[in-house]
Amino acid sequence: MAKEDKDEYKGEKLEAPADFDGPSNDRVCTDVLCSLLLVGMFAIMTAIGIYSIQNGDYRLILYPLDYDGNVCGTNVGDIDMSDYPYLYRVNYFGGGVCVKACPSFSSGYADEYTLVTYGGVYKVDGLADENAPTVEMPDYTNSPNVQTCTQENCYPNNNPAESFTSSGVNYGNGYAFYLTDTTSYLHRCFTSTEAYNVIENAVGESISDLGDAEDATSFISELYSDLYSARDYVLGFGFGVSVLASFLYTYLLRIPGLLFTIIWGSLLGSLGLIGFIGYYSFMTANNAADEDPQVYSDEKIKGLRYFGIFMFVVAGLYFLILCFLRKRIQLSIGIVKQASRAVQAMPTLLIFPVVQTGGLLAFIVVWLIYAVCVASLGDLETNAFVTNEVTVMVRSFSYDEDTQTMAWILIFCFFWTVEFISAVGSIVIARAIASWYFTRDKGTIGTGTVVQSIRQSMWYHMGTAAFGALIIAIIQTIRAIVSYIQKKIEDIDGDNKAVKCVACCCQCCFACLEKCMRFINKHAYIQTAIFSTNFCISAKNGFFLMFGNFGRIGAITLVSEVVVVIGKIFIAAVTGAIAYVLMDNYIADEVESIIGPVVVVMLLTYIVATLFFSIFSMAVDTVLQCFIADEEMFDGDDCYAEGSLKEWIDDNGS
Repeated sequence: MAKEDKDEYKGEKLEAPADFDGPSNDRVCTDVLCSLLLVGMFAIMTAIGIYSIQNGDYRLILYPLDYDGNVCGTNVGDIDMSDYPYLYRVNYFGGGVCVKACPSFSSGYADEYTLVTYGGVYKVDGLADENAPTVEMPDYTNSPNVQTCTQENCYPNNNPAESFTSSGVNYGNGYAFYLTDTTSYLHRCFTSTEAYNVIENAVGESISDLGDAEDATSFISELYSDLYSARDYVLGFGFGVSVLASFLYTYLLRIPGLLFTIIWGSLLGSLGLIGFIGYYSFMTANNAADEDPQVYSDEKIKGLRYFGIFMFVVAGLYFLILCFLRKRIQLSIGIVKQASRAVQAMPTLLIFPVVQTGGLLAFIVVWLIYAVCVASLGDLETNAFVTNEVTVMVRSFSYDEDTQTMAWILIFCFFWTVEFISAVGSIVIARAIASWYFTRDKGTIGTGTVVQSIRQSMWYHMGTAAFGALIIAIIQTIRAIVSYIQKKIEDIDGDNKAVKCVACCCQCCFACLEKCMRFINKHAYIQTAIFSTNFCISAKNGFFLMFGNFGRIGAITLVSEVVVVIGKIFIAAVTGAIAYVLMDNYIADEVESIIGPVVVVMLLTYIVATLFFSIFSMAVDTVLQCFIADEEMFDGDDCYAEGSLKEWIDDNGS
C-alpha cells in the first residue's frame, strides 16, 4: 500500500481465508428475521388491501365528484349519475356539475351569454347562441347546496363584464361559469385556450390562471399525436440505440489515453474556469473603480473584488486537492477501466435491472389499487369557500384515524419495497463483479456468472437486502410525516416562518442521515456479496474499510461522477441527434413538430443511461473494494489485480 494510504488507514489488515478463491459458493442465509418481517409486511398490506376493496369503492376516487358529493358516471350519492359521466368545472375550487357529454362547439369556441351553474343551464334571453351545444345535466333542484342564476345575481344588465364580477360567476370563484368548447380527459371537461380567449375578450378580464391548465392539455394532445406517429423511432432509439450507445461509451473508456484525457481535462478545465471567474471578477472591479465618473457604487465594486479573491482562494484549494489526490485519481482511472471491462464481460447484467423494473411496476400496480381503495374509505364533507362575500359549497373527503393509519402503513410498505428491490439489484451486481475480479481466467466469466449471482443473492441474501431497505424506509417515512405535520400546521396557522424553519432543519438532518445510510448500505451489500456475512458485520467491515481509504473513496467518487455525467450527456446527445436527423428526413411531414418526439427520445435515453450507469457505478465501487481487499490479502503474483491496478501494487507495495 502506498505510504500516503498507509497513513490514512486505521483498521486491521484483511487476512485472506485459507481457501479464498473469490466470492464463496458455500453461502449461508443472512438476516433471516428481516426476510420474515418483509413477508409479514406484505401480509399486512394485503389485509389492508382486501379490507379496502371490500368496504371502499374505487369509483369515488377515479371518477369526478360534483359539488354536491355525487360521483359522475355512477349511482353513488343522492342523485343517480350513471348517465352523466363527465364533470364540467364551474369554479377554481374544483366545484362542478355532472354532464352527459362535454360540450363541443363547431365554431365560435364559447357562448358568453350561456352559463352552466350549480342548478342548471342559464341563458340570457335573446342573446344566447341558439347554435351552441346543448348541455344535458341532471336535476339538482332538490340538492341541499343548489344555487341557481337569475339576471340579478349572474347577468346584471345583460352585460358580460358585469356578469364576470357578479355574485354568480364571481371572477371564476362562484357557482356559475360560461359555456365553452371543451375536451374530455379522465372524465373531466377541459376548456380550450381559444374558448378562454373568447371569454376574456367578452368580459374584459384576464382568466389566464385557468387557461394555463388548458394550454397544457392542448400541448399534451399534440405531443401524444406526434409520439404516436413517430412511435417506431421513439421506441427504437429510446430503448434500442441507447443501450448500444451505452456499451459504445464503456468501450471508448478502454481506449488508451482517452479516459485519462477526459478525467484530467475535466478537472483542469474546472480549475481553469474557477480561476477565470476570479480573474474576470477582479479585473471588472478594478475597471469599474477606474471609471470617471463611477457607474457602480463603492460597495458593489468592493463586493465584486472580494468575490474575485474568494474564487482565487477556491481555485488554489482546488489545485492543492488535485495535487494531493493525483495518485489516487490515477488509481481511480484504472479502477474505472476495470469496471468497464467487467460490465462488458457480462452484458446480461443489463437484463436484471429490466426484471427489477418489471417487478417494481407489478408491485406499484397492486399498491395503487390498494391505495385508491383506501382513499375511497373517507367520508364526504361539505366545504364552504367564501370569496367577495359569496359562499360556494364544494364536497371533499375526510378520513378518520384508522383510515389514516392504513394509509401510512401503505406508504411505509411502498418505501420499503422500492428500496428492497433496489438493494437486491445491488447485491446481484456486486456478486457478479466480485466474481469477475477474483477470477484469473476472465474468459470463464459470462452469462452463467450473472445467473449464479442472481440465484445466490435471492436465495441467501434477501434478508440483508430487506435489512438495509428497512433502515432507509424508516428514514423516508419520518421525512414524509414531518412534511405532513408541516402542511397541517401551515393550513391552520398560515405562512408560519418558524414552522418552516424547524421543518426545513428536520428535513435537512434526515436527508443527510439518509445519504449516509445509503453509502453504508452500498458497501455493506458489497461485503455481503463477497464474504456472505450478515448486514451488521458487512456494514461494520465495509465502513472501516472505506474509512481507512477515504482518500481513494474521494478520488473514485470524483472520477466516477465525471465519467457518469459525461456518459449520460454523450449517450443522450448522440441518440437524440441521430433520431432528429432520421425523423427530419423521413417523417417530418407526418407530425406537427419533431421536437417533441426527439425530446422524449432523449428522456428515454437518459433513463436507460441512468439505469446503465447505476450498474456501472456499483461496478466501480465493487472493483474498488475488491482491489483494496486484494491489495491487503495478497502479495506479488498472488494478487488478482490486472493491468494498471497490478502496476500500482507493484510500484507501491502491499
